[in-house]
Amino acid sequence: APSGLSLEDLREAALAAGLDPSYVTRAVAELDSVPDKERTLLGAPVEVVRQRIVPGTLTDDTWASMVDAARAHFGETGIAGQIGHLREWTLQTGTGNGNRTVTRLSAEPTEGGVRLLLTQSIRETVKAFSLATGIVSVMMVLFTVLAAAGVDPELWVAVGIMAVMALGFGAGSQLWARWWSADRSGQFDALLDRLELVTRASSDADQTSVSHAPPAPNAPLLDLDRLGDAPEAETSGETRRRERS
Repeated sequence: APSGLSLEDLREAALAAGLDPSYVTRAVAELDSVPDKERTLLGAPVEVVRQRIVPGTLTDDTWASMVDAARAHFGETGIAGQIGHLREWTLQTGTGNGNRTVTRLSAEPTEGGVRLLLTQSIRETVKAFSLATGIVSVMMVLFTVLAAAGVDPELWVAVGIMAVMALGFGAGSQLWARWWSADRSGQFDALLDRLELVTRASSDADQTSVSHAPPAPNAPLLDLDRLGDAPEAETSGETRRRERS
């Protein structure tokens, strides 16, 4: 929001101008969000980041539904936790530091609704491939020097094999990382669409329950005991009139 103006001020100004205040809320949320980012390592994408702000309220039931959707999407249980208003679901797949993929889904309330952040990193995997490429390249240079010095002519065969291995590790990791980045970007957008539907459905359910709540009584309730005494009082009055006559 501009300096000196709160979100409520902008909503009131929009309402005075005949505009729907919800459009102002959505616009401020989009301005407040950071763009999607793609982190790289040696030119290869190693982390996909997707962020979206969706309208609604972050409740325990809404977060539980989000976690269920994420587990169904990835086919893994993961671990859900909460720190203050920030809720996070983390999933680690693979074994060892060299073949580990870390996926995180976080949700936190914001002025425009709920901020969703979805990330996945293959930094350790790409780092392992890069390290293998470096080791094979060093050995290839060493064998090339030995072969050029005439130590053993058959070393040229080993040099050729290592050149193919270095090319395979280097180019293969680059191509695979780019394919992974494009694939995960599409999957993350689809998952965020699903999470947005979950948030909207929960918000609509809350509004429906509030609208169907019984209204508070504005008038005192009738006293059934006094109503029960009314016929008796009327009968007594008729008896007195008969006695006078």
